[in-house]
Amino acid sequence: LLCFMPFSVSAFATIQQQALHAPTKTIRIHTTLSLSNSDNNGGDDGGIDDFESNRMDIVRSLQKSFYMPESPTAIPDGDNDDETASYVTSSCPRAQLDESTGKIINLPLWRVGWIETPGRRNCLNVHEGIYTHMFESILSTQSETNDPLYFGHLYLPGGTKAAKSGEERYRLKTWREELDDDDRFDNYSKSSTLNAPEISTPSVDRSAVVGCLMQIVDHRRMEDGRLMLLVQAVERFVVDEVLETLPYSVANVQILLDKEDLQFKGDDNDKNEQVDENFCKYLRGDAVTASFFYHDYEFNKPKLPLGEKNNSYLSKDDVPWLEISNLLPFAGYSSDDVSLNAANEKSSSMQESLLSSINNGDASSNFAEGELSMEEQLFNGGILWDPPSIQNVIVRRSLDTSDCDALETLLWLAMDDFCRATGFNLPEEVRVLMPPEMDYLDQMPSEHALSPLYPKIRRQRRLSYLAPALIENLEEVGKGIRHIWLNTPSTNARLRGALERYDYLNNKLMGQFE
Repeated sequence: LLCFMPFSVSAFATIQQQALHAPTKTIRIHTTLSLSNSDNNGGDDGGIDDFESNRMDIVRSLQKSFYMPESPTAIPDGDNDDETASYVTSSCPRAQLDESTGKIINLPLWRVGWIETPGRRNCLNVHEGIYTHMFESILSTQSETNDPLYFGHLYLPGGTKAAKSGEERYRLKTWREELDDDDRFDNYSKSSTLNAPEISTPSVDRSAVVGCLMQIVDHRRMEDGRLMLLVQAVERFVVDEVLETLPYSVANVQILLDKEDLQFKGDDNDKNEQVDENFCKYLRGDAVTASFFYHDYEFNKPKLPLGEKNNSYLSKDDVPWLEISNLLPFAGYSSDDVSLNAANEKSSSMQESLLSSINNGDASSNFAEGELSMEEQLFNGGILWDPPSIQNVIVRRSLDTSDCDALETLLWLAMDDFCRATGFNLPEEVRVLMPPEMDYLDQMPSEHALSPLYPKIRRQRRLSYLAPALIENLEEVGKGIRHIWLNTPSTNARLRGALERYDYLNNKLMGQFE
């Protein structure tokens, strides 16, 4: 908004008046801004370039005042001249994890026309007014302890244009509202796979309710008011409660773990036994909190290759696009595993609590008075689903297992076959996921091995997202189905779906078809 708004006294008054009603932090705006387009000697302004430069100087002055850091700044005594300063507020509560429920509270949502999955990293070029406002508000909440800055990435076909259309299918909904919408499958089609009818891929043209929790790693401001953000996707979520839709969307979201991270039923329990959501929700909070403990190791925090931060603004010519591309598209692990001890201890404590509750029969007691777990409701309602199978694929290795360890091994063998046939070299961020006992593969193991303290199930979860990402632009088998992997309920199902697709491609490369 502020980045592109032509400056005027009335426009500034409007901003000031709106901000005065916001309930949070007090900041100062100096109103002694020059609106002149002339230099100090009264000469010409030098043309449109100088006019634009002067306009952006005014905009940045407003931004520095309006988007003040969260930490309070004392107002000097006696400096309360109404003619030189006014007091306004910029309202943006920081998005934070509620450890009791596993929800992210007050999460700003970036609703755009593509999909992210956990483990990916991206460099965003933010230029739309509502989103430059949103991200500036998020950046203004940075604390002295450098707590994570979160926002939600949520798929919306057509992006902002669709949001403004007023169509019901593009309205931001909670997962419960989506389940109650009888029209949500009206746009079901297989148009993305007409050239490969044996591959069934659902494609629904509507706003998603499952998205990615993103963390801002670094940022820079551009001369023309745009923002450059280095971000990475750390977890999945489902929209639980819509708080705001204007000027941008804000929601409370429930972090969505894989089945392997949160098994509400013990190995000896009846798999058809129903589990009460009232039992699940508190254990889910513990499990989500345990998952967040691993983030410091799972996601390193590189800086944009632009030198030290200062008050200067970047031009397009200042941006080293090639160096930035080397940071993409996957996030890397940290070389410091000191956080893993606390993470493993938290995870172990959560598992003990879960097993104790299961053994005591708390999971299924009094179910008649409760409801199915949220995860089961999402799966039964078609919001979560397993990857569609591929017909007529020669599976050269047995799939008579549901064990993630076996599926991981089979997938690595299939990926190695694919690389050998195509000459493709796996990126470092994928090779680091290779199990240490599989150093016999043609693909060279990473020089930066994962810590032995790192749980293999989390390594397998990362692989289940990254392996299909490598082939998402190859033929119909991988195109346009990133939402499939995001909406898959388990690591096991993603590993199996990725394995089928690598076998499909290997069959074609080797000319083996039934």
